[in-house]
Amino acid sequence: MSAGFEVILDDLKSMAKTFGDEATAYEGLVPSFLPAAVDSGDAVLNEAMKGGLELLELLHHQMVRAIQIHAEKLAYARDSYERHDIDNRKLFDDLTKDLD
Repeated sequence: MSAGFEVILDDLKSMAKTFGDEATAYEGLVPSFLPAAVDSGDAVLNEAMKGGLELLELLHHQMVRAIQIHAEKLAYARDSYERHDIDNRKLFDDLTKDLD
């Protein structure tokens, strides 16, 4: 592998880890993002606020999943680049083996 290509692989690996770590951190923070339910004195309004809070929680969990998906895609890209680099190197070695 060339030195420049290794940096790209290392960068992709680092980014995948960072995205994974941040998804975990975000997941841990979700409960603190959600305000406590309050009683407005109106049952209909209470239900509407409860629904809004549930939607907010769902959106936070969807954000966590989106960050995790990005981490998975970065890891896949890194692994794919590495596989292709190995395949290209093997092909090069096979093609030049008889030239020695």
